[in-house]
Amino acid sequence: MTVKPCSRTVIFDGECGFCQRAIKLGKRLDWLHRMGWRARSEPGLQETFPQLSDEETQRRMVSIRQDGKAYGGFFAVRDIMVHLPLTFVPALILYVPGVSLLGVPVYTWIAKNRHHFGGKSEHSCSL
Repeated sequence: MTVKPCSRTVIFDGECGFCQRAIKLGKRLDWLHRMGWRARSEPGLQETFPQLSDEETQRRMVSIRQDGKAYGGFFAVRDIMVHLPLTFVPALILYVPGVSLLGVPVYTWIAKNRHHFGGKSEHSCSL
């Protein structure tokens, strides 16, 4: 049997409680194993994805296509959701023109306030 490569690699903060819970849910919904889930502190990650800066992965979750194109923050969430069977249909709403005008600031607000949602601390947790 051949192992099919993941269509996306998701980079997340493995030290953030809020982030860990979100990724745990994502893994449960990834029935077709389309995502490769990798903590930003994982050894070799920078060498594998040189297009990403450390600052980029500290501020937000990142979804990377097989061709190397990366989506961050709201656009990463949207990209992930559209590739999961259970969230595919609701994710289509996130592609409606103008939705990102609200989605980006909402994601940014959540990222800045993540410590209120169960992260370890304000300074040690990032999306």
